[in-house]
Amino acid sequence: MIGIDLDGTLLTKNKEFLPYSKKTVEDALEAGLTIVPVTGRPLTGVPVEILEIPGIRYVITSNGANTYDLTELEAVRKEQAPYPVLTAGSVLRKAHMSHDLVREILSTAPGEDVIREIFVRGVGYHDERTQGLLEAKFALAPQIMAYINRSRKIVPDFEKLLTDESSHVENISLMFLSQDLRDRVYNKLETSFNEKRDPLIHVLLPWVTDMEITHILADKWLALRDLGRKLSICENEIAAIGDGDNDRPMLHGAGFGIAMGNAPDFVKKTADMITLDNEHEGAALMIRKILEKGEPDGSEID
Repeated sequence: MIGIDLDGTLLTKNKEFLPYSKKTVEDALEAGLTIVPVTGRPLTGVPVEILEIPGIRYVITSNGANTYDLTELEAVRKEQAPYPVLTAGSVLRKAHMSHDLVREILSTAPGEDVIREIFVRGVGYHDERTQGLLEAKFALAPQIMAYINRSRKIVPDFEKLLTDESSHVENISLMFLSQDLRDRVYNKLETSFNEKRDPLIHVLLPWVTDMEITHILADKWLALRDLGRKLSICENEIAAIGDGDNDRPMLHGAGFGIAMGNAPDFVKKTADMITLDNEHEGAALMIRKILEKGEPDGSEID
């Protein structure tokens, strides 16, 4: 089984899923490998061209908060574009935060300049003010704004979502004007939860001004490992490919961890091998090597 990250890994910086990468994934599936997209995106943000590849059955989203069986979504997906609609039984594993916990976390980041989003049932939610801030932030990145518009819904506030006990929050995304502001909130959260001696949350720092918060058990490796156990696949039979801070657990935990050439050094140190960057389809290259040899040859690719 191969768990593969999307942004910065399988997708280019312009969020493209290139033909060679797609053909490689298809060939791997046809050869009997289980390919699992493992992403920080919500389900509605996973590109349809990936979800609709024959043989892609499982996907792990929101940094490990949800594991989906796509066979439960297939019939609905074909009827309703542009993304699948959840059906009963489609979620194999979930690690969500309680509403009270979400309120507590959001209270640590007040202010009109903070971009706040919460993710519920595979969809991101934010208000009109946040939509305007996002449009300004990504004015020169239409591909990112297209992804946001596809995967988000605008609501007046979060209160209705945070009073619905039929579903809970899988991920909180916070974006700040500066790294200093982000770090202040990070330190506040760390102090608060250290005092309680109860590690309820997992905090990720994907970009210098951004923060993502999930349940402590929402972890890419834990989700991938548990899926492997369900499928009777041993941990040493799992390979993982990624480029970010949120990928480090699976690069470390998998039988073989592969870091992208565009990954920062602290991520590369976690991996067993480094491949080419995402602009040169390094992930597809490593899948090809696994197909040809059964495993990578252990050499680093410059």
